[in-house]
Amino acid sequence: MANREGDVLIIGGGLAGVVTAVELLEQGRSVTIVDRAEREVFGGQAREALGGMTYCGTPQQRRAGIEDSADQLYEDWIRYGLFSEEDHWPKAWARAYADHCVEDIYFWLRGRGLKYLPVITWGERGLNEVGNSVPRYHLLWGGGYTLATRMIELLKPHESRLTLCFNHHVQGLKETAGRVSGCHGVVEPEGIEFELSAENIVIATGGVGGDLGLVRKLWPPEWGKPPETLLTGAHKFSDGKMHQQIEQLGGNVTHLSRMWNYATGFHHPKPRKADHGLALLPPRSAIWVDYRGQRIGPEPLMGAFDTRWTCEEVSKQPYGYSWSILNRKVVEKELMISGSEHNPALRDRKLFTFLKENILGNKRVWNYLATEVGDVAVANTPEQLAVKMNEIAGTSEVSAETLRATVEAYDREVELGPEQTTDAQLKRIKKLREWKGDRPKVCNFQKIADPKAGPLMAIRQFILCRKSLGGIQTDLEGRVLRADGNAIDGLYAVGEASGFGGGGSNGVRSLEGTFLAGCVLTGRFTGRALGKG
Repeated sequence: MANREGDVLIIGGGLAGVVTAVELLEQGRSVTIVDRAEREVFGGQAREALGGMTYCGTPQQRRAGIEDSADQLYEDWIRYGLFSEEDHWPKAWARAYADHCVEDIYFWLRGRGLKYLPVITWGERGLNEVGNSVPRYHLLWGGGYTLATRMIELLKPHESRLTLCFNHHVQGLKETAGRVSGCHGVVEPEGIEFELSAENIVIATGGVGGDLGLVRKLWPPEWGKPPETLLTGAHKFSDGKMHQQIEQLGGNVTHLSRMWNYATGFHHPKPRKADHGLALLPPRSAIWVDYRGQRIGPEPLMGAFDTRWTCEEVSKQPYGYSWSILNRKVVEKELMISGSEHNPALRDRKLFTFLKENILGNKRVWNYLATEVGDVAVANTPEQLAVKMNEIAGTSEVSAETLRATVEAYDREVELGPEQTTDAQLKRIKKLREWKGDRPKVCNFQKIADPKAGPLMAIRQFILCRKSLGGIQTDLEGRVLRADGNAIDGLYAVGEASGFGGGGSNGVRSLEGTFLAGCVLTGRFTGRALGKG
């Protein structure tokens, strides 16, 4: 059994844990990071993230003519998050994000060599109420992969005070004289026991989305019964076990039933874990239909307006999944698969290829979906498409007649044009195209059955479990709190493990782009507090 001593022990080697370590090391502290995963995936789920971050009042916003402020972001955040009166610490972290996101995240990352694309997009606008009142979504050049690898590079100058322990499965925390003083577990796969000690312990183990059994137990009751098929895009070791450890120590874990899932998941054709899924950044011009081929309504589903409501509506469908009906032109212009893996030009910072795909159309994504993904059907007519959809689903529920009627009804509304249509989705498309940051990725009233834009494509979509909005309750120094508001000595939490601060800083719904940034913010705040002793 190995026993090591140090100033701070960080359990979890994802983005939040690494940023915490950077802060501590730069202040002269000694740090041990213990991670269950392999060295090759050091940096965690951030390595696979697209890399978007929400900011207010940045130079890029001002250059684009966007008037924004910390107060405006906070107002949007609190309104959209549907906080309760009891959410003191979640709201305190929301305020901290709004006040500090530019200096402590945007400029801090720029000062460490990271860059943002010049175009700002407008995510999570809200459906029946306002979400983001202005465009705020800044995309890192290089995506989440470059963010994670750059943070790891910042550790290297301090290697003499840094210990990295990979394949270490933490199975419990230990207390000494009323203070959390370390952890114990086994090295995998050998099963060698280990014990680690430090003056302070930081929990950075992510959320609960990697354990679909736990996700089902926590399923929001207003969403109905969890669908039979759920997919996960969370880290495989984000299993909620450390949350249970914290509760056993008397820590307050709150709002775990608040999840940030996506209704556009499909089975990964080369899965690296059980129920591995990928998510579409949903095309705005696709028709969202149910298991019969009928458009879901009366309020049509549409991505990037109210993500939580969309998940709720799909969860309530008889089979818990939906289909997107679109064509080649829509796919190549609008559709992205979330994450660094399927955006290599962004990840590898290949500017020419990136511009080519975004201006001339992304043929690579069409070919990938059409030839490799089992949840995708391609055909020339609605009738042929219905047959293939039934083959994928293993049923005969999709009606060719219904599917054709759905497509034709939508296309008739497209023919009416932006000023005459009464279709809610098309009205939103008109609104989307008014913002210059979104216009290049939204078709200009595109018919689905247009023969020049074919062939047709249908994508079967499931709920993809991704992020936990709740977690371990912390104060603004990252200290883990008991239900009575007192801190547990020696114990801290950051990132998704803390619900990105305070046990749920996003509330019920997120404005998007707050997750990677939340990892950076909580890591920096906690690292600074610990560094000062």
